[in-house]
Amino acid sequence: MSDPAVSGEEAVAALRHDLRTPLNQIIGYSELVAEDLEGEENARTREDLDKIGRAARGLADLITREIQPGRIVLVEEGRDARPRASGTEEGGRAGRSSPPQEEAIAPAAITAKILIVDDQEENCVVLQRRLEKEGHTCAAVYDGATALERLAAEDFDLVLLDIMMPGIDGREVLRRIKTDEKLRHVPVIMISALDQIESVVACIEQGAEDYLAKPFNPVLLRARIGSSLDRKRLRDAEQAAFAALQESQAKLATELSEAAAYVQSVLPAPIKDGPVSASWQFLPSSSLGGDAFGYGPEKDGKFGICLLDVCGHGVGAALLSISVLNVIRAESLPGVNFSDPGEVLTGLNNAFPMEKHGEMFFTAWCGIYDPSTRRMRFAGGGHPPSILVRADGSTEILAAKGPVIGAMPGMKFASAEAVIPPAARLFVFSDGAYEIVRHDGSMMSHDDLRQLLARAPEENAAAWTMEQLRALNSQPVFDDDVSLVELSFP
Repeated sequence: MSDPAVSGEEAVAALRHDLRTPLNQIIGYSELVAEDLEGEENARTREDLDKIGRAARGLADLITREIQPGRIVLVEEGRDARPRASGTEEGGRAGRSSPPQEEAIAPAAITAKILIVDDQEENCVVLQRRLEKEGHTCAAVYDGATALERLAAEDFDLVLLDIMMPGIDGREVLRRIKTDEKLRHVPVIMISALDQIESVVACIEQGAEDYLAKPFNPVLLRARIGSSLDRKRLRDAEQAAFAALQESQAKLATELSEAAAYVQSVLPAPIKDGPVSASWQFLPSSSLGGDAFGYGPEKDGKFGICLLDVCGHGVGAALLSISVLNVIRAESLPGVNFSDPGEVLTGLNNAFPMEKHGEMFFTAWCGIYDPSTRRMRFAGGGHPPSILVRADGSTEILAAKGPVIGAMPGMKFASAEAVIPPAARLFVFSDGAYEIVRHDGSMMSHDDLRQLLARAPEENAAAWTMEQLRALNSQPVFDDDVSLVELSFP
């Protein structure tokens, strides 16, 4: 069984709707006709139409206030119904009616600062009053030029923009808003007459958020403003998140740049004199990598070198590579004979297990050269073999078997030995020096690098080789760090 109170409210609402419908038509057509009449000869007619519109709006407001559930009820008499005051006593004697009250308007879910642009002042007044009752802050202007001035001077969350205005019309105002970098994200709802659908479509294509037809439907007005503000809120949140991401990326890039500069600052200086001369080239990839190397004379007159490459990229890889290099320089592995490269790698393997270092491992090639015997003892752990280039251009691969460092704790690494002939050069490098995609799509190999080093000039061979690798690389930057150390033996 239906609730009589509910059915009564529905009947009153239907009555209010039926009474307002012709009034809305009068309002709409009076505005349409007035907009079509131009020239001084039609001034009196436009004034009369304006009076008609004001009268219709006043009657519509009166209906809204008075035709409310609780103020009147509909009494069924056969198939007809007639309204009577809700305070009527039984027997037909009318009770005292309560004073008129304005329609209660619920606050909007999202409130905003709204600019209303319409050359019809009454339209602005009606909109402004309704929107301010919903909690919005509104400003009204009556021409396009003033609208653009206000938008340039103040921040608005939404613009309600009439299409037909003298001077700068709504379409031109919309165009200027959407081509202004500061204003282009402000949502615009176009206000149109019923016969301006083509202009509305053009405005939507030009970037307008939505449109409202005259006369305004309060429910539709509220819904479209709320929807536009909700989309703006989401866009603002996206913009804020994007700005925060850009700031974070800029900060990270600065930190990575500082970290890369620090890595290069700890690399050894070139050596020009002595039993071994040394030079190097180091080209970091687009992201911070894990290459590091060191060399220099030992206390017993021997010459040591070690080059390592930590897996992956980033600050973690760089920190681990520097940590390992500092351990080698300080000879701080207990019980390790640093004159034996195999023992050095064994000690590093036990000291840096990957499960204790973020699952990171590294490769390494270490060598100890004795100038008195011209013998080089060396050991490798998962690292590319070094290349010895003799004076006559022939080459020898100095390879030593062994897994990557940190993957197999307890593993022992053995040392190998090679004789270094006079005027020979030894090149120690990371795999980034040959894992390069060439312009034809093929990738260089270790043997391709060997052939390139065999052709390197005697002077500045490392620098020359790096220039060749840059020319061979099909990309503007290298995918991995490129480290290349050249040792020359008189």
